[in-house]
Amino acid sequence: MKKICLYFLLLVLSVSNLYSQKSDSGYIQVDGDKLFYETAGQGETIILIHDGLIHHEIWDNQFPVFAQTHRVVRYDRRGYGKSPNPQGLFSNIEDLNQLFIQLEIDNAIVFGMSAGGGLAIDFTLQYPEKVNGLVLVGAVVSGYGYSTHMLTRGGRINLAEMIAKPDQIIKYFGWDDPYEIYSENVKAKEKCLKLLEAYPHNASFARNRFVIPPDRPAVKFLSEIKIPALVLVGEFDIPDVHAHSGVIETGIPNAKREILFKCGHLIPLEQPKAFNESVKIFLEGMEFTHILNTLGVDAAVQYFHKKRETEPEISLFEEVEMNVLGYNYLQGGKIRDAIQLFLLNTVAYPDSWNVYDSLGEAYLKDGQKELAIKNYQKSLELNPGNVNAKQVVEELKPQE
Repeated sequence: MKKICLYFLLLVLSVSNLYSQKSDSGYIQVDGDKLFYETAGQGETIILIHDGLIHHEIWDNQFPVFAQTHRVVRYDRRGYGKSPNPQGLFSNIEDLNQLFIQLEIDNAIVFGMSAGGGLAIDFTLQYPEKVNGLVLVGAVVSGYGYSTHMLTRGGRINLAEMIAKPDQIIKYFGWDDPYEIYSENVKAKEKCLKLLEAYPHNASFARNRFVIPPDRPAVKFLSEIKIPALVLVGEFDIPDVHAHSGVIETGIPNAKREILFKCGHLIPLEQPKAFNESVKIFLEGMEFTHILNTLGVDAAVQYFHKKRETEPEISLFEEVEMNVLGYNYLQGGKIRDAIQLFLLNTVAYPDSWNVYDSLGEAYLKDGQKELAIKNYQKSLELNPGNVNAKQVVEELKPQE
């Protein structure tokens, strides 16, 4: 009985530790105003930027989770949550910069939700040296604009009339809007409504008249962003957000777009598990790429296999991405390194005929004919229509 009680106590303590990270909170000063912030964890910094309706608590299901491996900072922009309304003109970009400065953050991975995603993009263009990666969630991009469908929520509201009535905005977006939260996610709707009712000033757009827009529309300069970017969109989000996400994916060279199921606009609130898993893979992929670029192929291979020991299903890279990288090494004369990268692709994507075809080509270039034949044959097993593999095998196999 004592053993059972002890086991139960340890289990409770381990679970509670995940959600009770020691956190610190306070305010930073910005031009006579102040911004509330909360921080927890250690390691590389992640900054969480909320959307245009809910404050920092939109990240309740992410803040303690990512604080296990990172230093995580979330804050309330002016006029949201615990941050008072602005008293004069202000720049969201410069407010975020002050967060970096006053919390002594040299650089960070920035998560941006909706309008917060647009801010994350604008900030990255203004201060590229301070951002290591982007996670953009239902994000919009400045300069791209919105359709009438977006502004009327598909003809359901007159936003101009509702602006002076925050209580109507709270009810509509907290419960009625079909795009903000997917209809089946009732618990998410309940929490959203609860957060908005606790902070009704979130629904006041009076602050917007004080906002200084970015110096240049981001949509025209997305190609300047050279860091990894993950673009997440809920399948039931409004069409304009899907359009913006496509523009962002096309514009940022390193962007990767994913559609998450059974959610609308507020993915972190609606599908926290799916969101956290996608982001975790993205972050670990960033680490893999960083190790590869700084420490070399051997160190990256070790990191990959170490991760696979504890998480056999994890993929730190896309098949096509690794295939292209392997050929870059191959064409650069780094045959051994190319072989190692192609081998990783066969481990990560064992059911793809193309990864074995590429590995076979690398072995052939290295003069290892038997291994080349073996991998080309494996490619043919998976895809009998691989004409290239068939020709190479026929040429390489000794005539009987």
